[in-house]
Amino acid sequence: MKNLVIVSFPAKEGMLDDLKDTLKVALPDTRSFDGCISVDTYIEDSTNTVHLIEDWESLDHQSKYLNWRIETGLLEVLEPLLEGGAAGLKAIICGPKHDTI
Repeated sequence: MKNLVIVSFPAKEGMLDDLKDTLKVALPDTRSFDGCISVDTYIEDSTNTVHLIEDWESLDHQSKYLNWRIETGLLEVLEPLLEGGAAGLKAIICGPKHDTI
């Protein structure tokens, strides 16, 4: 991986299927966005959370992508599906792998 980003989407009770459907529509655009190397999806059933494991050419690419998602209104679509609304979304920006540790 070049630049690891982990994004967690905690679904409200009863909204996991709606969240998965929304992400099925949104993720092809994510995967084709400039600088995106890959996006893998995992579901943590015990907490109704969808985790995206993303690999980006650079964190600048990922930042441009995030700004584009905000501008195009994806957070507004996700708001009613997420526990805590859009504020419940958690992104961990790890960056590049450190082989010396």
